[in-house]
This record gives sequence, structure tokens and C-alpha cells, in this order.
Amino acid sequence: MSPNPTIYPGQPLSASELVLLNGEKFAKKVMIGNIQLMHTQESVSVAQLGQAILAAGILALEASGNLALEARQEKALFGLRKVTNLYANPRPQADEWPDSCLESQFLQITGRLITEVGSNQVSNILYVWLREDSGSPWQTAIELVKAGMAQRGLLEATEEKSLKIFTKIRYALPDSTKALAAQQAIQPVQQLLSNCENYRKDIWDLLIKQIKKAIKDRTEQDDVDFD
Repeated sequence: MSPNPTIYPGQPLSASELVLLNGEKFAKKVMIGNIQLMHTQESVSVAQLGQAILAAGILALEASGNLALEARQEKALFGLRKVTNLYANPRPQADEWPDSCLESQFLQITGRLITEVGSNQVSNILYVWLREDSGSPWQTAIELVKAGMAQRGLLEATEEKSLKIFTKIRYALPDSTKALAAQQAIQPVQQLLSNCENYRKDIWDLLIKQIKKAIKDRTEQDDVDFD
């Protein structure tokens, strides 16, 4: 088995943020459902990019020793069948990740959920992190990562109002952050994802399943009244 690459939490950009700023290396353009990248005119699948961002962030937390991923078999359907879920167990040595990044927020939410409700299932943690239901939770995930970067001054945020009611925040990538991303190696993050998918397929499959469950649970449902 290939060893996990070293992920350093103290770097300016977290693993999830590196994926965002190198999106063409983690996602491809599809027929429908693309998002334009910040550092180039290229567009890629919003779902593929969102999935890579979330998976990289969680696996980076594991690789740095902040948490351990545990596959746990549980009873479901009133005990008639068994399912396997993925849990994130925090470790004592909580390294400092950049403020407001996905990794830092994931750790905080994990600790809070364990204390308050005793549930540290990965899908539940991501459900809380996503904050609210939306028509495109993948887009929400990407926007939340951008918002965290803007809080640290790494992205420029501008509010735009439409119909004098709705407010949308647009983010721009300054040259200084683009240069910062170019200086930080992306290979460890690529290897992190590749190692898990190729050598820990059980954990990888569970992780992707849990990510997609959180996205599904946060997808707005159309209320159809047939009366």
C-alpha cells in the first residue's frame, strides 16, 4: 500500500481550498451542471468539484492526525438488516487549520455534535456544515469554501442585489492568492485522494456515499399539492 502523503495544516491554503483553486485537476466538464473556475475561464462539473473538495478536506484531517475515520456496522429497518456508516472520531492532537476553512469548521462541528447529540457520522457533520437546504447543495459547498477564504482576505467578496431584495455574493481571486496557490504543491492532495480510492476502497466508497447523502438531504424538495 502506498503511504499517505504528509498534509501540513499550517500552510496558508487548506487541502479543500487547493482543490478549489486547481479544479481542472480534480473535475471535468460535463454536458449539464458546470461551474466556471476562479483562476481560469475553464468550467468543470460542479458535482465533481464539490465532491473532490469535501473528500480532500476530510481525508486531509485524517492524514494530519486530527481525526480517524471508522466504518461502523449498524442495524437498520427495525433491526431487519445491517448497514455500514462512516464516522469521524476526533483525535487529541488538534492541529491548527486556517481559520474558517472547511477542515477547521468540520472539526468544530464534529466536536459539537458528539457533545450535544452523540452523532459524529460524516453525513451528519456535512449536513450541519451546509447550513441550509438549497436547489444546488454542491454549489453551496463551493460557496462556503469561498466564504471561508474571503474571511481570511484570500478572496475579494462583493455583494450584488437583484430586484432590490435578493443579495448574492460574488468572489474574485486576487493575484496574490493565485500566486500563493501556485507556490503550494497540489500533488499531496491528489495522492491523498488516489491512495484512498485505490488502496482503501471500503473507506472511499463509504466516504463518497456519506458525502452524497448529505448533499441529497440538503437538496430542496419541490412541494407539489395535487388537491
